[in-house]
Amino acid sequence: MDRDRLLQLSERPLMEKVQNATYLTFLVIGIGLLWPWNNILSATLYFQNNLFQVSSIYAKLFTSSMMSVSTVTSLGYNLYLAPRQHSYTSRVINGLKWQTITFIALTLLCTMSSWLPMGISFILVMVLVSMSAISTALTQNGVMAIANVFGPEFSQGVMLGQAIAGVLPSFVLFLVSFANANEEADETQNEIGVLLYFLVTSLVSYVCIILIKFSGILEKFTNLTASAEITVDNSNNVEEMEVQSNIKVKVRLIVLYYKLKYLALSIFTACVVTLIFPVFAANTHVGRIPLSDAQYIPLVFTIWNAGDLYGRVLADLPTFRDPKFSTFKTFIYSMARIALVPFFFLFIIKSKYSPKSFILDILYLLLQFLFGVTNGHVISISYMKVPEELTTDDEKEAAGGFINLFLSTGLAVGSIISYIVVYFIDLLLK
Repeated sequence: MDRDRLLQLSERPLMEKVQNATYLTFLVIGIGLLWPWNNILSATLYFQNNLFQVSSIYAKLFTSSMMSVSTVTSLGYNLYLAPRQHSYTSRVINGLKWQTITFIALTLLCTMSSWLPMGISFILVMVLVSMSAISTALTQNGVMAIANVFGPEFSQGVMLGQAIAGVLPSFVLFLVSFANANEEADETQNEIGVLLYFLVTSLVSYVCIILIKFSGILEKFTNLTASAEITVDNSNNVEEMEVQSNIKVKVRLIVLYYKLKYLALSIFTACVVTLIFPVFAANTHVGRIPLSDAQYIPLVFTIWNAGDLYGRVLADLPTFRDPKFSTFKTFIYSMARIALVPFFFLFIIKSKYSPKSFILDILYLLLQFLFGVTNGHVISISYMKVPEELTTDDEKEAAGGFINLFLSTGLAVGSIISYIVVYFIDLLLK
């Protein structure tokens, strides 16, 4: 694969990029990366109502516990992967395989949950959430290392795919909520609908594996890194070239931090701030919009994810690709999102103490959309700028694991903060 040909994609519009098989593969892998997380997140109401019976302690703790288990597991596994700078191609495939197995197991557990004590079901769900987090960390570590070597456009492709993975599961669950709202609907049929929703995640991961193998991006990655490492001149013999091509330089994480600190901190801050969103989404009730809470909450998740997708598309605009939009400005942008958080508390207060209002419902959805746009925008910009700040392929490969450390740390810190947010929301709603 000619590296110059890959770089030419940056000058093409999005629809032309999608027609490129390599770019499309990265985009689909991005879908496979975030689909599991958004699948579980957007099914929060199903777990709370169906498995844990709404008023139980397990239902109240589910959202924060799920986020904490997922993010802490992801952080721990990324800490393990970051210094082990090898086998990126096998990490992608193995992570997707384990994700497929995990969601088949989750489907079976939900089918059999009525036969199990609620506490056992809760523990098993958390174990599967942990397995899913490990699978995602493994795949993400590998694919971002590969994307960094291919170029910024392919990092953006992964980011865009992740946003699509956010919109589709939440939209599907929004549609399922209407089926559940029908009083004459068969409860068994509704249950089957949600279980099929989980099985689709396994199918998405399996499709990613097939597409990776048919597109040949793993072989292209091997060729790119091998050609970059062979620097000997024509006078050298074949044996010397083979030895040189196998040389891998281990990049110290402190070196990456000095080069990427503002981008890493941007991603960390964005994740910390964003992880409060599911807690607010699950605790704000509908006013005058003709929907039930069981329909309104999936709609909120869908709106947020649509904003996230739009933000990742915006990140590809020349303004944000320009070196004048520096890594420090990206960090300031990420910090500025904190200013949106008080508005969520304001809507919680309004929804309890003010008369129900259609306008209030719309404004809340607009706030969620803006929160989603800024999240997708700043994270995509940060990931796209990573390879531009580095010089060697060894650094670009290692940067995938390094950045994921800050991503998972931000998610872990955000999930812990979400417990505090839950406490304050409970105080406001009493």
